[in-house]
Amino acid sequence: MPRRDGGACGARLRHRGPVVTPRAAALEDTAARAPSGVRIRVRVINVSGITGLARRTTQHLREYGFDVVDFGSGPKERASATRIAVHTGHDAWATRVRKAMGVGEIVISPDSSRYADLTVFVGSDWRAPTETLRP
Repeated sequence: MPRRDGGACGARLRHRGPVVTPRAAALEDTAARAPSGVRIRVRVINVSGITGLARRTTQHLREYGFDVVDFGSGPKERASATRIAVHTGHDAWATRVRKAMGVGEIVISPDSSRYADLTVFVGSDWRAPTETLRP
C-alpha cells in the first residue's frame, strides 16, 4: 500500500521557495552588474581562437546590464588570458566586468576618442556559462 505522506520513514520534503542556480545567484550580485542608470559601453574582442566566444561573451555581459556596442574576432594569434582595457578612467567599471566574468586582468589604456568605455579581450581562460542564456 503506498504511503500517504510520500516520504520514507514518515519524512516529508518541503519546498521552501524557488531553487536558485549558481548562475541566478551570480546575476543577483550587484557588484557584478552595471550600476542602475549608468550606461557602460563595452566592446568584446575574441582573442581565444574559440569560435563564437565573442557572441557568447556579449550575451553574458548583456545579462549583467552592460551595453555591448560591438563584438568580433581579433588577430589570428591566440591569447589564453582575458584582458579588460579601461579607456575612460572608470576602473571600477572594469572591476564589475571582471566580477561578472570571473576572470580578467585590468589594464589602463586611455583613449577619449573611443566609443567604448571598456574593451574586453576574451582569452581562452573564460568559459561561457553552461546554462542556456535564452530559452
